[in-house]
Amino acid sequence: MKPTGASSRPIPEGDAVLSDGSTVHIRSLESTDRERLVAFFNSLSRETRRRRFFSPLTHLEGPLLDRLLEVDNDRSIVIVAERDRKIVGVGRANRTADPADPAAAAADATPTAEVAFTVDDGLHGLGIATLLLEALVSRARLVGIVRFVAVTQSDNHEMMRVFQSSGFDASMHRDPEDPAITLVSFPIADDEHSRDAQRQRERRAAHASLQPLLRPRSIAVIGASVTGNSPGRRIVHELLAHGFTGTLSPVNPAAADSVGGPLTIESIAVAPRIGDVTGPVDLAIIAVPAAAVVDVAEQCAAAGVHGILVVSAGFAEIGPAGRLRQDELLAVVRRSGMRLIGPNCLGVVTTDEAVRMQAVFTELQIVRGGIALMSQSGAVAIAMASMAAQERIGLSSFVSVGNKADVSGNDLLDYWDQDDSTRVIALYLESFGNPRKFARIARDVSRRKPIVAIKAARSKAGARAAASHTGALTAEDATVDALFAQAGVLRVDDPRELLALAYALERLPLPAGRRVAIVGNAGGLAILTADALATEGLVLADLQPATITRLGALAPPNASLKNPVDLTASATSEQLREALASVLDDPGVDAIVAVYVTIHGDEERRTLDMLEQTNRTATKPVVSMFASPPHEAVLAACSGAAVRAATPREAALIVGRMAARAEWLARPDTIDRPIGDDTLTRIRRLIHQALSNDRSNPDDGGWLPPTVAFELLALAGIAVAAPIEVTNADEALDAAASIGFPVSLKAANPSLVHRSDRGAVRIGLRDEYNVLCAYQAIEHALRDDMHGAFVQPMAETGVEMILGIKNDPLFGPLVLVGSGGRNAEIWQDTAVHLAPFDRDTATAMIKSLRSYRLLDGFRASPVADQAALADAVVRVGQLAAAFPEIAELDANPLIVHPSGLTAVDVKIRLNSTAPLPDGDLRMK
Repeated sequence: MKPTGASSRPIPEGDAVLSDGSTVHIRSLESTDRERLVAFFNSLSRETRRRRFFSPLTHLEGPLLDRLLEVDNDRSIVIVAERDRKIVGVGRANRTADPADPAAAAADATPTAEVAFTVDDGLHGLGIATLLLEALVSRARLVGIVRFVAVTQSDNHEMMRVFQSSGFDASMHRDPEDPAITLVSFPIADDEHSRDAQRQRERRAAHASLQPLLRPRSIAVIGASVTGNSPGRRIVHELLAHGFTGTLSPVNPAAADSVGGPLTIESIAVAPRIGDVTGPVDLAIIAVPAAAVVDVAEQCAAAGVHGILVVSAGFAEIGPAGRLRQDELLAVVRRSGMRLIGPNCLGVVTTDEAVRMQAVFTELQIVRGGIALMSQSGAVAIAMASMAAQERIGLSSFVSVGNKADVSGNDLLDYWDQDDSTRVIALYLESFGNPRKFARIARDVSRRKPIVAIKAARSKAGARAAASHTGALTAEDATVDALFAQAGVLRVDDPRELLALAYALERLPLPAGRRVAIVGNAGGLAILTADALATEGLVLADLQPATITRLGALAPPNASLKNPVDLTASATSEQLREALASVLDDPGVDAIVAVYVTIHGDEERRTLDMLEQTNRTATKPVVSMFASPPHEAVLAACSGAAVRAATPREAALIVGRMAARAEWLARPDTIDRPIGDDTLTRIRRLIHQALSNDRSNPDDGGWLPPTVAFELLALAGIAVAAPIEVTNADEALDAAASIGFPVSLKAANPSLVHRSDRGAVRIGLRDEYNVLCAYQAIEHALRDDMHGAFVQPMAETGVEMILGIKNDPLFGPLVLVGSGGRNAEIWQDTAVHLAPFDRDTATAMIKSLRSYRLLDGFRASPVADQAALADAVVRVGQLAAAFPEIAELDANPLIVHPSGLTAVDVKIRLNSTAPLPDGDLRMK
C-alpha cells in the first residue's frame, strides 16, 4: 500500500513521567532496534513471555522478529519506552482492515487495530503500558482507526486494569471457545472520559516527580566552597539561615584531601563526593563550573539522587556549544529518571513551615503566603521577590527555572494545583516549551486556582510571514492572547501588575459583574480611575436612591454622592468606612475602587487599618488606591490585608481581570463537535487521497485544487458556492449555462493565494459574452499561471467575512474570524481562538469584532445570520483540531446574508509533515 501523507509523518519523541516521579523516553520503534528488542525479550520472565505470546517462547528470532520490527505507522504502529538506552516497554497496534482495500471501504467497515503491550518485569505498575496506549491511540486516530481490540490471557489482571483505567469504554468478555482468553474492545474517540483519565495520570505523575525538588527531606549542595563566597557556599548559608528542616550535606572534592581533620561549612561536615553522603538524597544542588556539571550529574544518577537543581551557567543561553552541553545533561537526567530544574537558574524556595527551604544564592526576604511564583529570568525573579517583600505579599513557593531544560511551567502548574499552601499561581514566561500542553494543563488548573502570567516579547518582530490572509492576520502575540483566553490565564504586562493581581485574587472575592463604584476623598483621582475602568470594559454602577440617601446622611458638606462618590478631603476614615459599607450593600454594585489621598499621618494609619478590615469581611472586592504610597512606618505596622493598587490603571486592571476570571469560570467547559464521525472519516479519506495525489506536490505548495477545497468545506457542513472546473473557454461557457447566470470566473491555479491581486477573478458575469471575455482576460493576465479556471454561481448579497485556520507548529490549530474580502489585511479586524471550542466561544469571537455592527443591521441594513456564522466557526474549529494536516484554510470572502452564509472562495493548504495534535505523547 502506498503510504498516505498521515502515515509518512514520524511520531515525535518525548519524555514522560511515571507514577513514581521517574521518567521514560517514548518513541517509535526503528529498524535499528533489532538488538535492543532481542535484549528486552531476553530480560522478560517466562510468565511475561507467556502472557504476551501465549506460549513460553524462548527465542526471539527469524520471521517472528522480522514481523515485530515491521513498522509503517499506519497498518503497523509500534511505540517503545526506553530508559538508560534500553527498551523497557513495547506497545503495538496492527490494523485489522486495510483502508486501501476497496471491498473494506465499500462495506464501510469500522477501521480497527489489535493492540498488545509488554513491559519490563521490574517496572510494572508505574504506568508505562498506559503511556504506550495513549501514544498508540493518538497515532491511530490520525490514520483513521476508530477502535482498538485486544486478546489477552484471562489471568492477566494487570493488562485488564490498564484498559479499565484508560477512560475508554472497554467491553471485556471471555472467549466462548476458550475461557482462558479474554477479548477486549473499545472505541478510541477523543471523549471526556479518556481525556480525564489521561489528565489525572499526568497530574499524579507530575506531583510525584517534583516532590523531591520542592519538598526535599535531604539536600546535597555540590560545589560549596569551604572559604570564599561561591554560589554553593551562599546556598548552604541561605538554607541554614532560613531553617531548612531536612538533612543538609555540602559536597566538595577538597574534603578528600583534608589533612587537618574533616572539612566543615558552618559546622556541617563536607563530603568529598555525592556517593559519600550518608543516607538517601532527594535533591542535589549543583554549583560547579559548567564543564563539570554533566560528570557531576552522572555521579548523582549513580548515587540514586531523585532530582537535581543546576545553578551553573554556560549552557544553551551561550550558544551552540552550551546547547550541546545542555543536551548531554538532559540525556543523563532522562536515562536515570531524575528531574532537573535549570540549568542557569537562581534556585527554589518553599516557605511551608514543614520544609523552610530557601535554596538560592542571593539574599531574599520572602514572606510566607499563598502565591506560587515561577520566573524564567533570574533577574526578574529577584526583582519580583524583592517587590513582594516590600508590599508584604506572601509566597508559598518560588522557582527560578532558568533554561528549563526539563522542569517547566507545565510541570509546576500540575504540582501547585495539588499544593494546599498555594492559592494563586504567578508566571513570568519568555518562551513556551509546549504551548499546546500549557493550554491544556492551564485550562484544567484554572478551574481550581487562578493563574496570572507575563509573556514577554509582545512585539510583532517574531511573527512569521505567511501566504494566506489567515496566516498574515494571526501574529504571535495575538496567538498568545488566544491561548491565555482559552486556558483562563490572566495576562498582565509587568511584574508589579503580576504581583498586585495575584495578591488580589488570593485575598478578594470575585465580582459578580462589571459594575464598579468609586469611593474616596480625591475627586481628580476618581475621574482618572473612571477613565481607566472604561479601558478595561468596566462600567460605572448606577447607585440606587437608597444608597445615595445613606451617603447623604454621613458625608461631609459639598460631597458628591453619585458615582464616583467624592467625600472631599475633609472626610475622616470613619466616614470613608461608612460610605464603603453603604455602597457595598448596593445590589447594583459588583466591585469598589477606594481612592484616598493622605491629609495627615494619623488619618492615613486609621484609613489603612479600616481598609484592611474591609477586605477581611467584604463579600465584594474592594481595591484601594492611595495618591502616594503610605509611609513605611505605617506599612510596617499593618497586617498587609489591604489590596492596594499603585495607579488608576492598575486598579482598573485588577478589577477587570477579576471580572474576566469570574466570566470564564461561569462558562461551561465544553467543546462542540457538530461534524459526525462518519463525515470525519470521509474528510480524512479526502485529505489522505489529496496528500498522495500527484497534484499535491511541492510545486503547488500543498494547496488543494479549488474543487477539492470546496468539497472538503462542504463536507464539514458549510455552504459553498460549488465550483465547476474548466480547462478552456468553451467549457467555461457550458459550465455557466448549467449553473445559470450570473456567475463568477476564477483562475484555478491553487498556488494563487490572492487571485484578485493578479486579475484572476471576474464576478457578476451575466451572459456568455461576458464569460468569454472574462476567460480571455484572465488568460492574458496570467498566461502559464492560469491552470484552467472554475465557474461558480453568484452568492446572495451580504456581509463579507473571513474564516480560516492556521496550524501553528508550536501553538497548534488556530481559528480566525473577522472582516473579510479584499480589505481583510487592511482592517485587521479579527478574533483568534485555539481549536476546538464551543458555540458560546464562537459567538463571543464574532461579537468582539469592530465589524460586528455590520452583521447586526447597521444603518437599517438586513441583519445577517449570526447563528449560521457561529456554527461555521465551530465547524472550522473542529476541522482544525481533527486534521493537523490542514496547515492553512481560508474562506474569504465568506458572505453572511440574512438566511445563511456562502463561502465563495476557499483555499486549503495541506502539510503532510504537520505536528501531531496535542494528545500524542503529552511531552514538553
